[in-house]
Amino acid sequence: MKLFRYFLFLGATGFGGPLSLIQQMRQYFVEETGTISATIFDQAFTLIKAMPGPIAFQMAVFCGQHLYGRIAGTVAGVALLLPAFFLMILAGVGYSFLRESSLVLKVLNGFQFAVAGVILFNLKTFFVQNKKYALFWILLTGAGISFYTNILPEPVIIVGSGVLAAVFYHLKSKNQIIFPGMVWFAMDWETLGQVYKVCAIAGAIVFGTGLALLPVLQEQFVVQYHWLDLQTFNDGVTFGQMTPGPVTITATFLGYKIAGVTGALIATIGIFTMPLFHMLTWFPKVLFWLSTQAWIEKFLIGATGAVVGVLLITIFRMNESHMHLGMFWFIFVSTFGILLKKPKIQIVYLIFLGGFLNLLEALATMNTI
Repeated sequence: MKLFRYFLFLGATGFGGPLSLIQQMRQYFVEETGTISATIFDQAFTLIKAMPGPIAFQMAVFCGQHLYGRIAGTVAGVALLLPAFFLMILAGVGYSFLRESSLVLKVLNGFQFAVAGVILFNLKTFFVQNKKYALFWILLTGAGISFYTNILPEPVIIVGSGVLAAVFYHLKSKNQIIFPGMVWFAMDWETLGQVYKVCAIAGAIVFGTGLALLPVLQEQFVVQYHWLDLQTFNDGVTFGQMTPGPVTITATFLGYKIAGVTGALIATIGIFTMPLFHMLTWFPKVLFWLSTQAWIEKFLIGATGAVVGVLLITIFRMNESHMHLGMFWFIFVSTFGILLKKPKIQIVYLIFLGGFLNLLEALATMNTI
């Protein structure tokens, strides 16, 4: 099937993050083939940004569903994920061996430092889009403090911030707001069941970007259940950034380290269950109606502010033990600065550069002892 081949190729070569993937979809379906109108594509993208879950995956499912139906939508989403899924399995298989070498560990740490700069750069879009909203900054600060001090769970912080923003602007404008209910399915198994439940809930309620899933997964997998140590989690995030396709494929690596191949499959299915459900059921039918609702934009201001605040704390926690190192700041700031100057550069190159620089620093230190 041509659709399957296209998304398989995109999943294998689509470096640069979700916005890059979506731009490539737009170029293909709107500009090259003309199979989807610019109005429908842009309208769907705008509304998908206001929904929980990974936006690149949901756009792929929407395109397939819009053109050929639900089966095609499922095929498009699966094809986009397949290359990165198998790459993450390979990373999990070789991970224990890699961590036994101190020099390899230096490379992995360098990757991690560069990823911190990449994540911060990705947050820049949210700052620019919402800088004029005072409520965005207030909720960003409140969410960061709440997450850091563990006052509230992440889902409550994010969804609650969205609701607060929508209510605030409703009271301010006197417009009517209708809040749709949010339902997700979570099974109470033991380890595999808990892995699925954590991933399914994260995919169902986290707004803004695939990166926003990371604080939820870190809190559950590392802090609450102690299935992974922080270093393994950080390396999983790094591998997710290095692979093509959606960055939420990080869940595959984390699931593999928790419960092998079965855990990887369960975690991956969990993350994408609700986004797939949304795109194949109600979303195409209510696309036009949603585009007329003022509360979506306001809800997104609050939810995005919370996501950014929580992500900033997550970056801090991921790198807290390395912040005394000069190389961390050099790689972190350099990566961010290069992206500011050349935002279209392939992210994987910067991550490898970070690992290479950290390795050079380690070798230079060894030679001077």
